[in-house]
Amino acid sequence: MRRAMIEVMRLGVVVCLVLGCGSSAKQRAADPRDAEREAAAARAKQIEAMKPASPYEVRDRAVYRPADRCGQGPYRLEADSLRAKYGERLVVYACGKHEISGNYRITTTRKSRAADTDDAAFGFSRDNEACKGRNVTAVTSGGGGSSSRSGGSGVARGNATTTAPSTINPTTLAQVSASVPEHCVKSFVLNHSWVSTDDDIAIEAHFAIDIWSDEPNDLDGLVFVVERSAVVADMTLERWHAHEAADDAYHKAYMANLDVEVRAGRTTILDSTVKTPPPPPPRAEVQPPRPSKNARWIPGYWFYEATKFHWIPGLWDVPAEDVQRTLTVQAPTPPPAVPARDEPTEPQPTRAAVWTPGAWYWDGRAYVWIAGAWRIPPDPQHTWQRPTWNVNAGRATFVPGGWRVRVRLGR
Repeated sequence: MRRAMIEVMRLGVVVCLVLGCGSSAKQRAADPRDAEREAAAARAKQIEAMKPASPYEVRDRAVYRPADRCGQGPYRLEADSLRAKYGERLVVYACGKHEISGNYRITTTRKSRAADTDDAAFGFSRDNEACKGRNVTAVTSGGGGSSSRSGGSGVARGNATTTAPSTINPTTLAQVSASVPEHCVKSFVLNHSWVSTDDDIAIEAHFAIDIWSDEPNDLDGLVFVVERSAVVADMTLERWHAHEAADDAYHKAYMANLDVEVRAGRTTILDSTVKTPPPPPPRAEVQPPRPSKNARWIPGYWFYEATKFHWIPGLWDVPAEDVQRTLTVQAPTPPPAVPARDEPTEPQPTRAAVWTPGAWYWDGRAYVWIAGAWRIPPDPQHTWQRPTWNVNAGRATFVPGGWRVRVRLGR
């Protein structure tokens, strides 16, 4: 048997700028690179025509749904091989509202031999701002210097630092009886194939797929899908050998052309090297009192730097509408004074972290002091707006804090 890599992720970007339009404009000389691009496109089309039709058909499709909206894993999916003759393929992808990215490890366990693993990164982009507590408070300066406040507030207790774990401690996702959404954004995690040179079983094994990310992915409405495919049942040894020969010829031509395109600067091969190891299990957090009617808790996550994981605590995300409609918490009396000692009690966990001071919260009966924590700002231009209380006629209304960025207005 041999294992065949059948997919090569690539990204080619070609930008063409056409100059001189309109009947009165002078026609400029044709760019000599246009001929090169046309030849490259023709060559790619010719090579694509060499690709043989796929002999695989989907035999099984399993759907898994994470329990929480925000998470960085590791999540484990498991499957057994189909024990199909000639060839078998395993495809894993995420199906959701937007793309996600991260890393995976597939562990293949066969009888009478040691398990083997394969790690790689996946995905091109992600939209996970809803899971990092990075709502921005815009503060304008100049022309009056007015300001507005909105966004996240609240801190969980304590940061922590730990070395990267030597073993994975994943959350195994249970299969759900749901169909794959008809319309979704797909993020392909892995695509592995195993083939046999004879008319015997391609592979007999158990697969464990662990998926994790360096930051929490937004998993709202997302499912993971595991597809198992096998070579069609009526395949013959003669046809299989012919298919393998054609596929090898196509693969060699494709890789040779890919090398040409990379050297010409028309294509870039994305780096699939894993950048961070699987994180430890998430820490148990003590949530501060809910600061508004529609506030959403964003759990903490592990930030990796210099061979160590640093815990970034969770926080409450307060919708701007709750602030505008005065739906934030109200207390019958003003809050106590800020404690005299309100400073970091732990060393800075990472160079990117900034200290976010503590604040008073109202739990419905009394004020509760929630200590400060180290946090990661969206970028160096952002600073933390501390939560405050507006006092009017003896009553106090909570004003959420969050990240703010100064925007200079033109004169």
